[in-house]
Amino acid sequence: MCSWWDAGTPSVTVVSDHQPDDDYFACMAASAGGHWWYVARRNLVADALGGRVPHGCVALDVGTGTGEFLDTLTAMGAGVAVGTELSEPAIATAVSAPQQRVVVRSVAEHLPLANGSVDRLTSLDVIEHLDDDLMALHEFRRVCVPGARIVITVPAYQSLWSEHDDRAAHRRRYRRRQVCEVVTAAGFTVERASYCFSFLVPPAWLLRRTPLRHLVTVTDEEVSSNGGVVDRVLGTLAALERRWLRRWSLPFGLSIIVEARAGA
Repeated sequence: MCSWWDAGTPSVTVVSDHQPDDDYFACMAASAGGHWWYVARRNLVADALGGRVPHGCVALDVGTGTGEFLDTLTAMGAGVAVGTELSEPAIATAVSAPQQRVVVRSVAEHLPLANGSVDRLTSLDVIEHLDDDLMALHEFRRVCVPGARIVITVPAYQSLWSEHDDRAAHRRRYRRRQVCEVVTAAGFTVERASYCFSFLVPPAWLLRRTPLRHLVTVTDEEVSSNGGVVDRVLGTLAALERRWLRRWSLPFGLSIIVEARAGA
């Protein structure tokens, strides 16, 4: 039996049925491999982890979706990269990839991993879906070894709530202070927190908070493109912002990235 696996924990304990539908994950499956936003987010999180993880460590991606970040963790040196996910269609996509991926069906609030078994933990745009984000973060802390590094991302600004949030089954969007408070309350020490995707704030505000929203009938995913000139422009802006974030933080952005360590 793997040392990280906790056979006594049920693989699925449904805490909330407030989940994205299958179409949402079908869109993810079609886009996550190469869409500029998914690529940019993976690169930001890899930078936050220092571009590598301890060789042979156990790395966990909670809410892994269709599993692309597991490949990044493996390439960075993880001995085993484990993903947890609730959606069966997403898991089916994740495990059908050419790369070997370990994906376990589980909710974030009850992880089937042993206490203190994880050296690196990521959870990308997950806790905003949960009824109780603090409960999930306490569970993250349980499975982490003392000193383990975690990186989470969340959407920013409740005032920018849109149809996309409804479709994604979000419960909330965050301010930086709010997400840092809940991470700290769960037993982590926040080392850095920054807004990101700052260049998306002006168009998001125009399309969500002004009469322009009545003229737009496509989804956020379609607006952000899946190829062509728009995709290249947004990918370039994301790459430039990434260079800035390697040294400094940003005071605003459509998302927030948090780096923290598990306490003793």
